[in-house]
Amino acid sequence: MIRVRVGLEEAATRLASHLAEELAPRGIMPVIKGGTVILDDSSSATTLSIEECAEMVRRAAVKAGIRYRSLLIKGEELILVGGELRPREREEAPKLFTCPHCSFITPYEEEYWVHLKTHYVGF
Repeated sequence: MIRVRVGLEEAATRLASHLAEELAPRGIMPVIKGGTVILDDSSSATTLSIEECAEMVRRAAVKAGIRYRSLLIKGEELILVGGELRPREREEAPKLFTCPHCSFITPYEEEYWVHLKTHYVGF
């Protein structure tokens, strides 16, 4: 069992989600407890080495937007020193088209115009 101490709970959640992608084929699921991600490989067919895990944590931290100064290895524990989250880039909300006659809403302009014509059939 390997523990990855991140510190921040939100950072641990992001890190665990990216680690899950890499570890799922091996049958290892990350478990979050506070600011720590626990990797239990006892039911896996292959054991996870601490060096292999450290490399996965480095890659997952980059993908998760976690900045850190260093990664310490203490026995079966990895510690992200100075871990902080980079602010997420704001995703622009999709433009929604709303029918003025009913509650129909769609992100597709062509679908909106086809729908709108159904209100004017026969005029």
